[in-house]
Amino acid sequence: MIGTTKKPLEEVLAALAPHRKVALVGCDGCAKICQTGGVDEVAQLAQTLEAHGKEIVFQATPERTCNVAKSDPVLQPLKEKIEEADALLVLGCGGAVQITRHLTETYGLTKPVKVGLNSVGHLDTVVPGAVATEECSDCGDCVLNDTGGICPVTRCAKSLLNGPCGGAEAGKCEVDHSRDCAWILIYERLKALGESDRLKRFMEPKDYSRMAKPRTLYIKEGRVA
Repeated sequence: MIGTTKKPLEEVLAALAPHRKVALVGCDGCAKICQTGGVDEVAQLAQTLEAHGKEIVFQATPERTCNVAKSDPVLQPLKEKIEEADALLVLGCGGAVQITRHLTETYGLTKPVKVGLNSVGHLDTVVPGAVATEECSDCGDCVLNDTGGICPVTRCAKSLLNGPCGGAEAGKCEVDHSRDCAWILIYERLKALGESDRLKRFMEPKDYSRMAKPRTLYIKEGRVA
């Protein structure tokens, strides 16, 4: 999922300062899991904004706001309401904001689309409702088959591909002593799997051109450009 945190209210109010009528768009996907943009959070923010003199034109919470197929059926019927609004405020990731902007343009409307959250990366839930950690860097050249399902690009502070640096001590990372060294985790995992021989193989430098942004995935072709 895409992790999000709430922007300070002062920053949200500053972004909405020129606008009185506000349409609120949440996300019942990742933002709901992060407790930043689901139905409840949208309703809470609506009350807060009303207390600061804003008129809430509507509240909408698509299942996946970053997905046009999920957002369009929710927002298209609200076209007249969108036209009535001075601005839209999206409680979703940056992708959700930009898909919302894209849809308003598709509807022939030119409206400011503001963001109420900060996107903090591709995170995976390890403790439901409590903790999500970054497990994948979306590098486009996955090495998990050779590292026991633990990503050194993400979990190693230096993204090393061929073993730990010289600074690891007592199983902990040199950069952050509170974290386990990724390569020691990888070694222990491969040892438990009986696949420690994989560590003898030299891993070629990654093709970081596959991370060049913005990327486009052509779904039917399975091609990234």
